[in-house]
Amino acid sequence: MSERVISLTVVAFGTSLPELVTTIVAARKNEQDLVVGNIIGSNIFNICVVLGIPVAIFGTITPASFQMLDVIMLVASAALLFVFSVSTKRINRVEGAMMLALFATYYTIILIA
Repeated sequence: MSERVISLTVVAFGTSLPELVTTIVAARKNEQDLVVGNIIGSNIFNICVVLGIPVAIFGTITPASFQMLDVIMLVASAALLFVFSVSTKRINRVEGAMMLALFATYYTIILIA
């Protein structure tokens, strides 16, 4: 297994599982503000701190460490989330399933490549 696959599974699930559980519990209790705040807050924290600390320690991140597929999936998932949430201010089960299918497609491509 490549380091990329390991980082997409073990590290990603390990760091995201507490946020996922909190979001599911809040959604079941009909606390939409907590759900949105948790998602946005964890993403801001991950981008600023989790990305910022290695850059502060090691100095830079080279473009060679990014692959175009990763950047495309990042932009596509953000755009899809924006479209889903702007239209009705809600994300329904079908839209959620589409997001999961997008992730499954991305992960399948990563495993095959």
